Amino acid sequence: MLADPQALTYPAPNTDGYDLDEPSAQAWQASNDFRNGISHLTRGVAVVTSIDHHGERFGVTTTGVCALSMEPPTLVVCIRRRSKLGRNLPSTRRFCVNVLSSQQRDVAEAFAGLRGVDRFSNGRWIAGVNGSPVLSGALASFECEVDLLYGYPNHLITVGSVQHVAQAAEHDDPLVYAAGQLSSLVPPDLAMAAMH
Repeated sequence: MLADPQALTYPAPNTDGYDLDEPSAQAWQASNDFRNGISHLTRGVAVVTSIDHHGERFGVTTTGVCALSMEPPTLVVCIRRRSKLGRNLPSTRRFCVNVLSSQQRDVAEAFAGLRGVDRFSNGRWIAGVNGSPVLSGALASFECEVDLLYGYPNHLITVGSVQHVAQAAEHDDPLVYAAGQLSSLVPPDLAMAAMH
């Protein structure tokens, strides 16, 4: 079920105790505490992509991906509403989650970067089964159709029905985000030793 983008509900954040326009020191401290606390949660890194009916491609780097269900195969993806992808996802109704390897840090950085840059010049991209851009060499790519969009103050919580899965021919170490930075699960010295 696809929600009409005009009908999306955005629950008001809890504003008790501070002004949203001018956050108090207490609000800033709570935000910093949350940011510091969540930095201890290691997360996988993916680039989520889509394409509109005119052939324009969109994509963002995210750590907000998780499996919702195995039967049927379903993912939950969190996308910033103000991103180009977030603004277009309600109309494209399709997306691809490209799970990055530790060798694809440049792709992650490009899709997390500044506007106006051709993000798709990083990596080799092909059109997937549903038309969404698929990153060649990604650890896994999940092509999805949007089942449900739920607006939460500054994000779209997207439930996607997985239509097609591709996996890399060679296993590589996943790219992860931990302690505020991109890294590998395997320390560099062990990775070098494994190559010899």
